[in-house]
Amino acid sequence: MEKREKSKVYSEKGLLEKIKLYLSKKPLLSPTDRKKCDHDFATSTSFHGVHNIAQNQNKVRKAIWLTVVLGSVSLLVWQIYSRLVNYFTWPTTTSVEVQYVEKIEFPAVTFCNLNRFQTDAVAKFGIIFFLWDVVSKVLHLQETRVNFTDSDEAIDFAASHQNFSIIEFVKNNGFYLNNSTLLDCDFFGRPCSPKDFKHVFTEYGNCFTFNHGENIQGKKKVSVSGRGLNLLFNVKQEEFIDKPTLGFADAGIIFVIHSPKKEPQFDGLGLSSPVGMHARVTIRQLKTIHQEYPWGECNPDIKLQNFHSYSTYGCLKECKARHIKRQCGCLPFLLPGNGKECDLQKYYSCVSPIIDHIELKGLCTMGTYNSSCPVSCEETEYSATISYSTFPSQKALKYLSRRLNQSQKYIGENLVNIEINYSDLNYKITQQQKAVSVPELLADLGGQLGLFCGASIITIIEIIEYAFTNLYWICIFLLLKIPEIIQCAPPPQNHQGKNGIEIC
Repeated sequence: MEKREKSKVYSEKGLLEKIKLYLSKKPLLSPTDRKKCDHDFATSTSFHGVHNIAQNQNKVRKAIWLTVVLGSVSLLVWQIYSRLVNYFTWPTTTSVEVQYVEKIEFPAVTFCNLNRFQTDAVAKFGIIFFLWDVVSKVLHLQETRVNFTDSDEAIDFAASHQNFSIIEFVKNNGFYLNNSTLLDCDFFGRPCSPKDFKHVFTEYGNCFTFNHGENIQGKKKVSVSGRGLNLLFNVKQEEFIDKPTLGFADAGIIFVIHSPKKEPQFDGLGLSSPVGMHARVTIRQLKTIHQEYPWGECNPDIKLQNFHSYSTYGCLKECKARHIKRQCGCLPFLLPGNGKECDLQKYYSCVSPIIDHIELKGLCTMGTYNSSCPVSCEETEYSATISYSTFPSQKALKYLSRRLNQSQKYIGENLVNIEINYSDLNYKITQQQKAVSVPELLADLGGQLGLFCGASIITIIEIIEYAFTNLYWICIFLLLKIPEIIQCAPPPQNHQGKNGIEIC
């Protein structure tokens, strides 16, 4: 090791000696030659105004031009500084554009009954309302309506029914979609059926999605505005029931309009139609494009494991699923992923406290770039305008009563008509754009150089060449000539006192 280090030192010394030997052969410029080089640069440079300072013999004119050049350079520096400061604040602009098309993709629509469970099943398991309230807590943060009697009863029920599967119970005893609950289905003049709907679980129990993303043939497109999806539901109030004390006191259908690529999100976005009403919903497609960080808040590198496309709602569900699976060793069936399904005891002992902990500590946040789930870079939403009219009319009431073999009172208390269509064959794009791109910044800086100094990139290269040339000669002087001057200087004479003692 020591031999290697010595060889490195010797090689470095040898290299320095070679450099010194090469530089020593270069003669230093005389003061006259240096002045001539400076004068030649000043008269030949493309930097405007400098040659007027060098060539003018009149001192007043020279002073005026010097003031002009220095003032222009000062303004140039200020403008460049302000442009750079503005660029690094990452400014954005927003453009709104309306695109007209011949055909437009129809959205997915998810429907649920406001009365979630069958009456017979609730009579046997009345605790199901409280149980489902706890289980569906993973979908959105809600304050579970604590009733200590129900809580104790639910704990006893979970302990005595360890093999009870709430997913199977809700699927078999919740709202169902067949020819008796979906009386009419018409899409763009063509009949549709319950087979065109996909079953999904939401906080409303069993729900059904039309035009879902998994159905390749279900990516419906419409080519005429004013027509779309027309449905007639029978909510069967006598067969399905809910608990008013939990806030479910209405009768009708709740639905949400969303992109076929996204999961339905009812929390704050659901539209409802009561029984005995005809709801006409006019929609318009809205596309929003966000810029990536630091101009915007989206992160294009985030990919979801269980969804084909990124959405904030899907990301939040995966975030909650990761924390619950890591802490509880199981996975709620309402959240995406693969793992052992949590039983009822796990929901009480682990899942529910973890959900509260996630919210309290902010472990799954949304919105900004640094949050767990930033906004998506591109999202499609649907604005809706809804109007209602009484359904059915007196004449239609008699017709439906004969057709369904039910009383007119039954028709008025159970039927819901929902119509969803586009207002126009266009969509609105709201796009966040960079206010200043790199080419625009360079063009702006180049314009400032040309305006104040008449300079260009060639001028900058000339100045750099001039600076390096002077630096080269300064290095030669400092590295070679100064040591020679020090060596040639006579040694200082020692002063001695009268007694021959050397005085320092």
